[in-house]
Amino acid sequence: MSRRSILALAAAAPFAAALTSGGVAEAARPRAATLPQGASSFVSVPPSRLADTRPEQNIGGFTRLDANTIRVQIAGRGSVPATATAAVLNVTAVNTTLDGFVSVYPSGADRPTASSLNVEKAGQVIPNLVTVRLGTNGSVDVYTQRAADLIVDINGAYVPATDRVSAGRFVGLETAYRAIDTRALGAKVDVKSVVRVDLTAVVPATASAVVVNLTVTESNASGFWTGYAAGSAQPGSSSLNTDDVNQTRANQAILPIGTFATSKRGIDVYSSSGGHLIVDVAGYFTGSLDPLASDGLFVPSTPYRTLDTRSVPSYGRMYAGWIAEFDYTGRDQSQAVVVNLTTTETRAGGYFTGYAARTVRPVASNLNATHVDQTVANHAILRASTAGVAVFTQGGGQLIVDVAGYFMGTPTPATQPMAVNIIPPPPPPAPLPYVLTMPGLGLRANVLEGIGDNVINPGNVGHWPGTGFAGEQSHMMFFAHRTTGLGIWRNIHLLGAGDQISLSSPDGRVFHYTFWGRAITSPNAAEIYNVGLPAPVPSVSLVACSKTNFLPTDVNHRIVVTYTLTGIDG
Repeated sequence: MSRRSILALAAAAPFAAALTSGGVAEAARPRAATLPQGASSFVSVPPSRLADTRPEQNIGGFTRLDANTIRVQIAGRGSVPATATAAVLNVTAVNTTLDGFVSVYPSGADRPTASSLNVEKAGQVIPNLVTVRLGTNGSVDVYTQRAADLIVDINGAYVPATDRVSAGRFVGLETAYRAIDTRALGAKVDVKSVVRVDLTAVVPATASAVVVNLTVTESNASGFWTGYAAGSAQPGSSSLNTDDVNQTRANQAILPIGTFATSKRGIDVYSSSGGHLIVDVAGYFTGSLDPLASDGLFVPSTPYRTLDTRSVPSYGRMYAGWIAEFDYTGRDQSQAVVVNLTTTETRAGGYFTGYAARTVRPVASNLNATHVDQTVANHAILRASTAGVAVFTQGGGQLIVDVAGYFMGTPTPATQPMAVNIIPPPPPPAPLPYVLTMPGLGLRANVLEGIGDNVINPGNVGHWPGTGFAGEQSHMMFFAHRTTGLGIWRNIHLLGAGDQISLSSPDGRVFHYTFWGRAITSPNAAEIYNVGLPAPVPSVSLVACSKTNFLPTDVNHRIVVTYTLTGIDG
C-alpha cells in the first residue's frame, strides 16, 4: 500500500476508547456481526520439545519430506489442543553448514517468500520465535535452505473463536516495559542459574501468559537460556541460544505466568552459560476471569512479505537514525501485528525498534545487530496506528518485514507528524575512522581524527579537523608523513592523472575518488585548504611536507594532491 493510501486510511479511521471493568483500554465501537475468518484465541502451553532432527537426541517428532524439508505435527500433541489452528513455535537451527534461511509455513501450502530465521555462517546455533498458521491435519512444514539440524519447541497455540471470549486475547502495552536489566544490577547471571523476573507491576492477576523479548548480551560462552512460569519445573526446551563469548542475541517468547511469594507474578529464566539478561514486556494474554470481548483475538495468515527495503529505492540500505513505515492486510481493524523482522547488510551494530507509526518511539528494542554486514531476525508483536507501523534503526541496514497475522482491535491514533526521514533525507556523513586504499602506492592506512604526532607518527593518516567528511558535499583534507614516523606518503609525488583512491567507512560505504590535480604551497593552513577548492565537490586533498619540486621533503612547503568523488558503493 502506498504512503498516500496509508494517509487516506488514517483520515478515515475514527477512534474511541473505554475502560473495561479490568481497567484495560478497549475499543468502544459496535461489535461486528461476524468475526474475521480465522479469528482465534491464545492457549498457553508449557514449553516443550516437539521435534529434533539430531539423531543422537533420539526425539524425532517429524516426517522428512525431502532433504531440506520436514513436517511437524502440532495440533493434538502433548498439551496442544487438537482444535489448534495456529501455533507459536521456537525454531532453532543447529549444526549449520552455510549461510541461508529457514522458513516455517502451513503444511500443504506453497513455500512462501518469507523467512522465519536466518543463518549467517557454518556452526552457528540460531533460534527464533515463529507464529504460524497450521496446515494439513494441524501440521507445519519447516524448510532449510542449507543443510542443518532443526529443533521445534512449542510456546503456545491458537484455537478458533466464533464469538467474544474472556481468555486468550492479546493486550499490548502502550510502551514496552523493561522488567530487568542485569547490567544495571552490576552482576551477570551465573552459569547454571535461574533469574526470577517479577512482572507484577505490568501483568494483572487474571493474565494467562506474557509476551517478552529476551536479550542476552556479553555472553560468557555458548549455551542456552530458557524462560518458563515462575516456580514451575524447568522444561526441556530453550528460548534463546548463544554460540560464542561476548555475543548479543535476542528472541521473543510467549510464556505462561507463575505465582510466587505473596501475590507476586512472573517468569523464571534459566541460563546454562551466563551473561547479562534484559527482559522487555510487550504485552500479555487475558485469562478466564477477564471480560468477554473480541479485541485481542488473533487472525493468522500464510506468511507474506510486506516490506523489503532492498527493493524500495526510497529506502534501500537504510542509514543510522532512519525510519521505515509499512502497512499490512487487516490493519484498519487491528491493534497490533505479528511479524518477523530481519535485517541484513547492516551498516553497524545497533538496535531496531518497531512501534505504532507516528507516535512516540519507545525505548525498548525488537532486533539487535552486533556488527557490520550482519543478517539477523527476530519475531515481534508491534502496535499499529492509523498510519501503520514504523521501524527505527539505530545503526542502519536493510530491513525485511514478514507478516504472520494480526490482533483485532482499534489502531492507535497517529498523533505525531510524519518524520522527515520516513521519506529519506540525503545520507548522513560517514563516521570516522576510515580505511584509505591507495593502489598507486600499494598502501592501506587508517584515517583518524587529528594531525598531531600522536596520530601521524604510528603510520596513520590524519583527518584535518574542521574540514569535511566522506558523504558530504564538501572538501576534505588528510595529512601524513613522508619521512618522519613511518613516512607512508614518501612517494606521493608519483601519483598523477588516472590515479584512484578509495575510502571505506564503518557504515559499509566505499567512496571512490579520481586524481584531479596537485600543487605546492606554503605551510599556511588557508593556502593549503584553498588550493584544492576549485576541484568539483565532494573532494579530498592529501597533504604532506615537500620540496618545491614535489620530492621529499622540506618542512617549509607542502604537496597537495587533490581527488574528486567518482562513485559510492553501498
